[in-house]
Formats: sequence, C-alpha cells, structure tokens
Amino acid sequence: MLKKIYSYYSNLPVSFNKIVLASLIISLFFILKAYTNHLINDYNYSFSWLLITLKISISYLLWIILTPLAYSLTKVIQSLDHFKLYKVFQFLLGCFVLAIIHQLIASRLDDLINYVNSGYLKSFLGHNSMVVLIIGSFSSFIELLVIIAIFLAYDYQKKFIVNQKALIASQLNALRMQLQPHFLFNTLHSIASMIDIDTKNAQKMLTKLGMLLRHILEYDAEQMVTVKDELNFIKDYLDLEQVRYKDRVTITYNISQDALHLKIPNMIFQPLVENAVKYGIIPTVNNGEIKINIELDHNDVMQENALTLEISNTFNNNKNHTKPIGTGTGLLNIKKRLQQFYGNRFWFKADFKTPELYSAKIVLPIIE
Repeated sequence: MLKKIYSYYSNLPVSFNKIVLASLIISLFFILKAYTNHLINDYNYSFSWLLITLKISISYLLWIILTPLAYSLTKVIQSLDHFKLYKVFQFLLGCFVLAIIHQLIASRLDDLINYVNSGYLKSFLGHNSMVVLIIGSFSSFIELLVIIAIFLAYDYQKKFIVNQKALIASQLNALRMQLQPHFLFNTLHSIASMIDIDTKNAQKMLTKLGMLLRHILEYDAEQMVTVKDELNFIKDYLDLEQVRYKDRVTITYNISQDALHLKIPNMIFQPLVENAVKYGIIPTVNNGEIKINIELDHNDVMQENALTLEISNTFNNNKNHTKPIGTGTGLLNIKKRLQQFYGNRFWFKADFKTPELYSAKIVLPIIE
C-alpha cells in the first residue's frame, strides 16, 4: 500500500519534499498575514496562534494529499493535441469536483477544530456551512489552477531540457561524422600512395587502419571517453603514420597518470594530431618532431584546476616549401563540439609559437 502511494508521488514533476516545503511556506505567509490583520484592526480579543495555524495549515497541507489527483488533471491538458470540447469539459469538471472535495474536507476539519475549541459544532447542511462550502470551493478552484500551472511549467521545462540534450547529441554526432570521413580519407590516401612504392608497409598500414576502425566502431555511441582511450586511439594513428614516414618523425609523449581516468569528448584531440602530421611531418625532409603533453594544472584563464591537452610539431619554414592548404574542418569542429559540451568553460588556441614550431592547446574542466 505504501509503495503504491509512494509511486503516485514519485511520478510528480516536483519532488514530495518541495511540495511540503512550499505548503509550509505558503501557510506561514497567510498565518503572518492573519496576525498582521489582527494587529491593524486592533480586535478586542487575543490572537490565537494555535487555532489560526491549524485552520490555515490544514487547507494548504491538504493539497499535499491531493496533488497526485491534481497532476492527473495536468495530464488531461497535456493530452490535448488540438482543441477538443469534451476534453476541456472533462478537465473543468475534474477541477470543480476536486476543488469541492478539497473545500469539503477543509471546512469539516475547520468545524472540528472550532468544536474542540468552543464546544459548538456547525450543522453540516446548515446555511452558513453551505455558503462557506460554495465560496471556499471557488478559492480552492483558483488554488488548484495555480498548482496545475506549476506542474505544466515543470513538465515543459523537463521536456525542453530533454529535447535540448537530444538536439545537442545529434549535433555532436553530426560533427563527429564529419570528422571520421575526413580522417579516413586522409589515411586511405596515405595507404594508396604507399602501395606501389612499399607494398609490405602498405599492408602494415592496412592492419593498423583496421585497428583504428575497430576503435571507432567500439566507441561510436560514446560522447565522452577517458583520456586513456583517446590516447590509445592517437597512438594507433601515429603508429600507422610512422610506418609511412619511418625516420622522418620522432614522437614524444608526456602524460600525467592522474589524467588518464578523466573524461573528454570522443575524438576531440585526433584532428589536432592529424594536422600535426599533415602540416608538420609530411613537408619535413628529416628530423620532424611531434610532442604530446597531457597534464593537470591550474589554469589562470579559467581560474581553476583543469586538464590540459597540448600537441606541438615542428614546421618547415623553408621559403621553397609550399604550405598545404587545409579546409579548416578539424579546428572548426573542435570549437563547435567544445562549445556544445562546455559552453564557454574551456580554452582552445592553435597558433605558431615560433616560425618553426606550431602548437595547439585545449584546456578543459576536470570531469571524472
């Protein structure tokens, strides 16, 4: 029985504790209002805190019991896809009936309190009782409409948040789907250029590409992955590129072990690694270098402890060298995805530190 009652309240858009708190606050407001009114009018009898508190509190605390019924009327309104007269009539009739029930119980309890206090009990069908019931029912009707309006607002807010999350998720998936073909196209192009030159290494690259595709499929549905998983993917990708470029590139990792379990957006770092290879290693005759640094540190811009992901690469500054022309898809998508995940609570910069050293840095809030 208790579980069934609990299920009624657990389905409400507002928690039971908040409903009780709101009822107590409203009751306190009207108790103080009654006391203020007593002082202003200077009545010739003392103000009974106990009696007034009981009378006022009963009316509002009674709504706590009736809130599941009030929420069922809210569902009637929400089921209206378009105007239907019988649905509107059903809603209004339900409101009037519930308001009468509320006032009937409240007025009877009020009469009982008066009886305990004075020894006088009003007639249930007496003229005064009927007047109180009719007038009080209209007040209860207004209170009920306010409760329903609050439930509608809470439900709308919840649905709005759910829809916003779904929209953001679809946008993030769309951005990530742009990155994956972009990355795969570049990788396949690298393998194709190796087939006639070095068949053995081209086969190694295809094997490593298979591992990368397996990783993409495994984590495709995940919006957030650990730094460790993202790093494993990057290492597989760079291993693939090292097969192609052999001694032309040196890769250095400086990874804080405390950062490995932290969560970051899936494939957020990969486009920067790809750019480092494309613009830093491919044009290099020899001695190209990529450094990857992941650490936890206090960030002055964000004014908090943060996760820093940084990659730097050497750049061929020879005037005879023609700089590859990029589409900017990778960097643009990184910014868009970071904004979707973190709003303005991140820092991202990609630029030259020196004419021969390019660096890209992402600073993110710590999420475990």
